[in-house]
This record gives sequence, C-alpha cells and structure tokens, in this order.
Amino acid sequence: MLTRILDRLPEGTVAVGGGLVVNGLAAYTFITLASRDLGAEAYTPVGLLWALSFLLGPGFFQPLEQETARVIAGRSANGLRSVVRPAAILGGSLALALSVVAMVVAPWIVDSLFAGHGILFVALLLVLVGLGTGHLVRGVLAGLGRFGGYARYFIGDGIGRLLLVGIGSLVLTDDVAVYGLAVGGAPFLGVAAALTGRRSTARGSEVSAPESEPATVAPGRRAELGALAPAMGFLLVASVSTAIVLNVSPLAVELLAGPTQRDEAGRFLNALLVARVPLFFFQAVQASLLPKLSSLAADGHMEEFRHVLARLLALVGALGAAAVVACAVVGHLVVEMAFGAEFAVGRRDMILLAASSAVLMIVLSLAQALIAQRCQGRMALAWLVGLTAFPIVLAFGGDLFLRVELALLATVVTAMVAMAVPLARRPGLLH
Repeated sequence: MLTRILDRLPEGTVAVGGGLVVNGLAAYTFITLASRDLGAEAYTPVGLLWALSFLLGPGFFQPLEQETARVIAGRSANGLRSVVRPAAILGGSLALALSVVAMVVAPWIVDSLFAGHGILFVALLLVLVGLGTGHLVRGVLAGLGRFGGYARYFIGDGIGRLLLVGIGSLVLTDDVAVYGLAVGGAPFLGVAAALTGRRSTARGSEVSAPESEPATVAPGRRAELGALAPAMGFLLVASVSTAIVLNVSPLAVELLAGPTQRDEAGRFLNALLVARVPLFFFQAVQASLLPKLSSLAADGHMEEFRHVLARLLALVGALGAAAVVACAVVGHLVVEMAFGAEFAVGRRDMILLAASSAVLMIVLSLAQALIAQRCQGRMALAWLVGLTAFPIVLAFGGDLFLRVELALLATVVTAMVAMAVPLARRPGLLH
C-alpha cells in the first residue's frame, strides 16, 4: 500500500516531505513552548504575527516561486539569469512596497493586532524580506529539480526558529520579543540552509546556458519571458487570495471577538494548526507537483498530465477524509494535551476545521493544474469567487467559532467548484 501511495506522488515529494516533517515538528514545538510560556492572552499577538506573516509573506511572494519554477521546469529559459533577474526585481519591488505600506499603518497594526508590542512589528518586517527571498530561492530549486535543497530550506527554517528562541532567551528579558524575533529571523536561516550542499543536477544541465554563450533569451522565447509580469500579476491575485483563505479565520476571530473574548483568537489558531497538519505536509506535494505538470504540459503529454492529476486527487481526497475522521475522534484531545486546558475546543470545531483543510488540499491541487496549463487568470478568478463566500456566511452571526468555521468551509468549497469547471472543459482533463 505504501508503494502504491508513493507511486501516486510527483518526483521530489518524499525529499521535501522529509524536510517538512522536521519543520513541522519544530513548528509545533515552537507553538507549544510559546503557548505555555506566554499564556493564552500574551500568546495571542505572537500567534497573530504567525498568521499575519503567512498572509503577507507567501501571499505576495508565492508567485515568485510558482512562476520561476514553471518557467525553468518547462525549459523555457536559455539561462537562469533570464528567469531569476526579472523575478528578483519584481520580488524586491513588492518587498519594498509592502514595507512602506506596513510602516504607514504601523500604529494600527501594533495597537490592534500586536497588543502594543512594537517589537512584533519589527519581526513582521523581517518576515517580509526573509520569506520573499526564501520563495525565490525555492522556486529556482523546484524548477531545477533540486528537492534536497528545497527540503533543507524547511529544516533550516524550523530548527533555526528554535535556535533563535534559545539565543533570544539568553539576551532578552521580554518573552514576547524572543518568540516574535524568532518568527522573523527563521526564514533567513532557511535560505542559508537551502543554498548549502550539492549543486549539480541533471535538470540543471538542461536549463543552464553553456558558458560560451551569453545568458540572454533566445528570440523565440522572448514573448514568453516577456509575459512574466502579467502572469505574476494573476498569480499575485491568486496567491494573496490563497493566503487570505489560509489565515483570515484567526484574524476574523480576533476582530469579531467581544471584550471578554480577547484570548479566543489564540485558542482558535491552535485548533486550526492541529486540524491543518495534513495541509502542512501537503506542501511537499505542491513543491513537486507544479514542475511535474508544467513539464508534461510543455511537452504536450496531456494523457499523462491527466493521469498524474487524477491519481493525486484520489489520494488527496482519501487522506483528507481520514484526517476528518481523526480530528472527529481525537482532535480536541490533542489540542488540549498539546497546548493546555485553556486552549480546549469542541469536537465540532475540529471536524469543521479538518473538513475545510481537506477541501483546501483539493483546491490547491487543481490550482497547480491550472497554472501548469497557463490558466493563471482563471485560477485567480476562482479564488476571488471563493472569497466572496466568506463575508456572506460570516454575516449570518451566531457562535463566534461556528460562523468563522462555516465561512471558511464555504469559501474553499466554492473555490473548488470554480476551479473544477474550467479544468473539466479542457480536452483530456478531468474526464
């Protein structure tokens, strides 16, 4: 059975999955330490930094990774510089723009989200730069098939975060600052780890230009690379939408919480983290799926494209269903055991959060297929359509956790349908 499961996964999934195992264990160790050291009230702003960092970081910089990986894997470039240079310029511009916007609204962020802890805003700026650099590096590594380096990024990020907590505890007296700066500094250690080790790879020889030739783009390829910015524009819309879906729920809990519910966002976030354990490791599939599908699409192997996607969707659906059952049985107990009694949630909360995570894995698989087919615009539109469901369901009111959970589930189901429709209409796909 294990062999059959592995056969359904794209090449590189196991290597990246190993890195994610280390990163996941380190992340949950970090969250557990922060929860127990800080308590529910003081932990909430650190938890919101965690959520906000993934809203602003991957939300804006994921297109760098996706488009860089797609172009390199599709062998559309005659040299790495022709792909990396424009992506780096766009990424640097985004990082600068986001930093400026963040500084403009810094008073609101510090007071409303970070409970007056200005050091957490500094950590947020570090996250923007670190994750921007990290996604660009990961895109190059994925496109070249260097999944060992890709895995080392996650190892360096996870272990580095814990090392920074240990170092910070020795030199800082403010525990909130210790955990906040660890969140901000970890991506830099991930990048350093990713860029170490072996550099040779078979795919890299297919992409890199010979030393005797200038690193320029062949005339027949200029149009495709010239479309990098528009493609990244659609991907940016989709990426921000994805990040909103991933991170808006704890922020919504924080903003909707009453005066006596100030610790609810931290409690909700920890329950969400447990429910999303399968989604966390699904990143390994994502990292290798897009280069695989992009290569098949570029070579015109649409029957194999359909076969790879169908097998993966079947596997993801089965794993998602198993995760829902597991959360229904022991999810609420795991949350209480890991984070303490003050973070306890109900069985219903875990079932709904696990269900939304299961559907989200299917949505992300369909999104990779649309990107590989160069349907970035349709994919972005599908995310926007899905997002419209969140405020509509949220407006019905009721129990704080329940309304947010139902809004999240409605969002991912709507996005799934909106992505399946254009894929079903393309010849040879989903049939």
